[in-house]
Amino acid sequence: MIREVIKITPVSEAKKRANKKWQDANCKRVQLVIPNDEAEIIEKFCCEKNISKNGFFREAAKEKIEREK
Repeated sequence: MIREVIKITPVSEAKKRANKKWQDANCKRVQLVIPNDEAEIIEKFCCEKNISKNGFFREAAKEKIEREK
């Protein structure tokens, strides 16, 4: 079995500031409150599929909007 080694370099403070500036100008944060058991199911699903929870909810919202058109 071959395993890929990924080297993660630290993010500089300047890059963190630039990312925050861009996010503040281009993104909106949305808070979500769900029961613990549902959150655990979603976390497990996201881990198994190797996707972020943010990506999961964005994709689910897009699919719902498209179905309801």
